[in-house]
Amino acid sequence: MKKLFLLTTLVLFSLKVFSQVTTTTGITIKDEFYNNRPLAEILSDLESKVGAKFIFDPAKVKGVYASYWFDNMSLETGMRGLLKGSGLKFYVDDNQVVHIIPKTQKVYVKSSYNSGTYYGGNSSVAAPPIADAGISPTAPNGTTTQVAVNRPAISEIATTNVRRQVVKPATKFNFTFTGRIIDTRSAEPLPFVNIMVKSNRTGTQTNVDGYFTLLKVPTDTTTLVLSYIGYVTTTIKLVPDAPISGITIEMEPDNTELDEVVVKGEKTEVLKAAETIGMFKMTPRNIAKLPNVGEKDIFRAFQLMPGISAANQSSSGLYVRGGTPDQNLVLYDGFTVYYVDHLYGFFSAFNSNPIKDVQLYKGGFDAKFGGRISSVVEITSKDGNKREVNFGGDLSLISANVWAEGPVTKNKKVTFSVAGRRSWAGPLYNKIFNTFNSSSTNAQGNLGGRFRQSQNAQTATSYFYDLNGKVTFKPSENENVTLSIYNGDDYLDNSQSINLPFGGGGGISNTDLSKWGNTGSSLKWSKKWSDKFYTNTLISYSNFFSNRDNTSNGSFVRNNETTTIKFGSIESNDLKDFSAKTDIEYNTSKTNQIAFGIQATRLNVQYSNSQNDTTVIIAKNDKGSLLTAYLQDQLKLFNNKLVLKGGVRANYFDVTGKYYFEPRLSGTFAVNDQLKFKGAWGLYYQFAKQVEREDISNGSRNFWVLANNSYLPVTSSRHYILGFSYEIDDYLFDVEGYYKDIMNDTRYTLRFAPQIGAGLIANETFFNGTGKVKGIDFLIQRKFGDYTGWVGYTFAHSDKYIAQFSANSFPSNFDVRHEFKSVNIYKLGRWDLGATWIYASGKPYTSIVGGYTVKLLDGSEKDFTDPSVTNGNRLPASHRLDLSATYNFSHGSIGFSIFNAYGRTNVWYKKYQTVTDATTGDKYLSITDVNYLGFTPNITFSYKFK
Repeated sequence: MKKLFLLTTLVLFSLKVFSQVTTTTGITIKDEFYNNRPLAEILSDLESKVGAKFIFDPAKVKGVYASYWFDNMSLETGMRGLLKGSGLKFYVDDNQVVHIIPKTQKVYVKSSYNSGTYYGGNSSVAAPPIADAGISPTAPNGTTTQVAVNRPAISEIATTNVRRQVVKPATKFNFTFTGRIIDTRSAEPLPFVNIMVKSNRTGTQTNVDGYFTLLKVPTDTTTLVLSYIGYVTTTIKLVPDAPISGITIEMEPDNTELDEVVVKGEKTEVLKAAETIGMFKMTPRNIAKLPNVGEKDIFRAFQLMPGISAANQSSSGLYVRGGTPDQNLVLYDGFTVYYVDHLYGFFSAFNSNPIKDVQLYKGGFDAKFGGRISSVVEITSKDGNKREVNFGGDLSLISANVWAEGPVTKNKKVTFSVAGRRSWAGPLYNKIFNTFNSSSTNAQGNLGGRFRQSQNAQTATSYFYDLNGKVTFKPSENENVTLSIYNGDDYLDNSQSINLPFGGGGGISNTDLSKWGNTGSSLKWSKKWSDKFYTNTLISYSNFFSNRDNTSNGSFVRNNETTTIKFGSIESNDLKDFSAKTDIEYNTSKTNQIAFGIQATRLNVQYSNSQNDTTVIIAKNDKGSLLTAYLQDQLKLFNNKLVLKGGVRANYFDVTGKYYFEPRLSGTFAVNDQLKFKGAWGLYYQFAKQVEREDISNGSRNFWVLANNSYLPVTSSRHYILGFSYEIDDYLFDVEGYYKDIMNDTRYTLRFAPQIGAGLIANETFFNGTGKVKGIDFLIQRKFGDYTGWVGYTFAHSDKYIAQFSANSFPSNFDVRHEFKSVNIYKLGRWDLGATWIYASGKPYTSIVGGYTVKLLDGSEKDFTDPSVTNGNRLPASHRLDLSATYNFSHGSIGFSIFNAYGRTNVWYKKYQTVTDATTGDKYLSITDVNYLGFTPNITFSYKFK
């Protein structure tokens, strides 16, 4: 009752604080255009034409000139744009009077508004120079002129001799409009921005460097709409005589500046979905609003999407539509990242601060991408602030994170971006490790029929770090050279000791030491050769390593004599990837775009596993080369209602000496502006794959291998996807059904090996089979407004068939039949409030029903267990509620979050261990539930200096 009273008091207090805020004027301005006129004249004109009431100090607005086009928008929306850059702000009082005041003056109001509508420059108008313009076109003679097209420009000038704008009729028809789109604050190029002609809804998209080519623009009075997730939707009105090539357009991030007057932006989304089949898009700017266990994490955010499992809470890897993380192609600035987990998977390997854009394709992806059979994650990092040096960081209860960016040279042709992150031993750090203590043993069974109790004690120490760096050089306006590097490592000591409850004492000391990490780099040269022709050439290096020492020393006391034995395993995995590729884009016409490219990859994969320091179970040192070429054509038909994208990817793999062809086809059909149907089909091959090493006792482990022509065949999958989306007002309804047919899926186990040691060969331990995945994803999203979020539901069925494991098909390890996710974000002034709830039905697992002993060549004995039917059991269903509250201020934010708010106990896996009574020789089975993280609060402080 006391908690309820405190909560009620807090809510009422919040309502009292915000009762000071006011409403809007309710005035809509249809069409009023002002070109470089004194601000006082504009306000006076608006008073006479639309009935608005303004109060301002004439001295404060003296000498301030503004250019702006009010195009069927509310007065408040226009005022936000009109005053941009002037040092002024506004608020509306209870009498619907608009007050113009300096930004430094504090005032409590409910909302002001961002502008999303701008105008094109007109060189025929004689006006003083306009400072800080949003578009900087390059004139034919190579000089740069300032024309206010993207955002309103305001400057203080001496003269007042300004003529009214004269609107001219269209002078150009069906022309090509080209340029580049950048961030208004940092001049960072924005990739994959959607650009649409408002009148006929045709359009294009910027490439990875922010360049665009829009063919056959109807007239030079056309209106264009620019949309990019996390940025204010921008409308551009072209005007006659304005430049149409080499244009640089600036887009404004949503709420990049928190003035004393709180602003409510134009339409911006936390998640963008349904643009392309199976595609989701997010930016780190927006995922900060979501609850998290430590800090904002792009991979954790993607797990909230339908079709991407959140049931495996210990991994930030993406289990996409029945696939495993190794089946996802993860590209960071063009190089492949082979492992994405930090710290038991509670963090991904990617620091969100240096990341600019992330796109995820759940299936049916383009011919441009290859080497994986499930999905693609394409990550683009920041080039660095081109306008000024800036730096900042985040500090939470588990990690510290710093970043810096800015220009290197005076001419600003060279920029840099760098970020570093490291975990530290704080309260949350210790809580995570305590979660993995195996002291809560649920039951112990004697393999021969009796029960005993054993005591387990487990301690863990760990840390991780990662570093990101990027240097960008622009030799010319249409050319980029970038060098990107990444390094991240983990160290995990999960050792434990077991005190035996029988005999004369003794115990087992277990060493469980793991190290793993990624190193990657890429050097890219991209150039836009003409309005239609663009190339991107890249060379890259990537290395993944993993080393684990899981050995035990046991001591037993019998008849006052102590016997010591040593057993366990040591394994290591190392993968090196050297690649070079060139991608080419060619826009042949308004309705046709061709993409093609070539790639060469050299792979070196090593894996070894030995037991008891002497017996080598497996040792592999594989090398191979992969040569690839692809061709893709995108065709738009029926006035762009039907978009077809067909392609083929051809591979030559020298290990097998075979060619592999991957035909692919996808398409969308827009019935109208609201309803769209979509489908995709494709064949996909995977040459480097991660094989599951079955370990029922201690949890299975995975390792990378290279396919060959015998016992490790190349894995393949066919995708069949069909769905539709429907948008109405601020809501999106999206449904996709899918079916995947997988061939040559490989698993590794020793359970069928006749004897460890002499005569044990690889094809006795690798087993290949098939898989089938079918399911349907549902998404209902509220895209815009103070309250946003989505509800996702997935029904899926994932089966495997491996003859040696079972005569019938059996559920795959991540066959989660039902997943439900609810994501809720509410903006309340400077606060972002978030709540997510996740439910997942139980995962399958294989239990132990008995055991046996194998005598090794060195005379020692190895205990093996008899498993149940493969994945014949299921863990309990899991669910949890995560909450967050983030307070934003001008230079940063402070966030509070609770992971697993009601402390649900969710089982990760069951751990089995056999122990031997030194007196009787009886063997006992220790069964431990290893659980996920329980109730966990966290606080994160973020700050940037500019």
